Formats: sequence, structure tokens, C-alpha cells
Amino acid sequence: MSVVTQQSNLAIRCILFLVEHGGRLATKTEMAKAVDARVPSVAKILQFLVHAKVLVSVRGRHGGFSLAREPSAISLLDVLLASQDSFAFQPCVLSLKACPQQNTCPTRQIWTSIYEDTIKELTQVTFDKLSRDHQCRQLATLRPLEWQESQAVNRDAIAISA
Repeated sequence: MSVVTQQSNLAIRCILFLVEHGGRLATKTEMAKAVDARVPSVAKILQFLVHAKVLVSVRGRHGGFSLAREPSAISLLDVLLASQDSFAFQPCVLSLKACPQQNTCPTRQIWTSIYEDTIKELTQVTFDKLSRDHQCRQLATLRPLEWQESQAVNRDAIAISA
């Protein structure tokens, strides 16, 4: 049973790409390459995210997509709701009419509780937190020489901004 769809997984990777690149405009082609996905798939999910006001799109020659708000104001729940219909384990959790046995079902309360806990957790996970965790994992996988080079780049960036 997969609660998070491939489309949602792609949406999460696209948002992380934008967060980790300073919120600058990025094209769908650039994002597709970065997240290792086909351009039509990325284009479709980007439109869902724009419609949900998670992203903004800028048309024209120098256009692209960027975050509609700060990463700390974008939750994992926001992205999941924009990119898939539902992630309830059972239909009866979302609608009492989904099951004629809803009043006598021995598991409905359990599914409802799991769903409510999941919603609460997904609301608390924001993309600033996810990005920090993601960057830490990326650094942890670097070989020693790559890590030294990444530190040199960081020192140069700090020196330039100072």
C-alpha cells in the first residue's frame, strides 16, 4: 500500500530543488534534469503546485517557477494535498457515506486516528526543515575530497557575502 504517490514524490523533490537554490526562478527543464524526471511529468506537477499557491510561475523568455512563500510556510501536507487526491488509508476516514458499515466497523476508529495523527505530523514538517535534513544527508555521503571542495565553496560564498 502506497500512501504517497509518485506524483507527490516528484512534487516534493521539485520543491526541495527550489528551496535549496535560494528561491530563484527555475525552468521546468532545469528542474526535470535536477530531479531526474521527464519534463512533461514535471510540467504537470508544477501546474498543480501553482494552482495550490505553493509556487508562482513567471511567463516569458526569462520566466520559470519559484516558491510562492517562504519554505517555513510550506508544509509537506500542502504539497501532498496539491499533488494527489487523498492519502487516507481507507475511504471511510474521509466520508461517512463511503461504507455502509461505518457505525459498526471495528477498525474505523483506528483508521481515523491514524489519519488525524498523520495530518498533524505532515502539517508540522516544513520545507525549511526538510531542506536542512536533505543537505546534511548529501554532505554525509560525500567522499573526503568532495567534502573538502564543498567546504571551500562555502567559505568562498561567505567571503563574497561579507
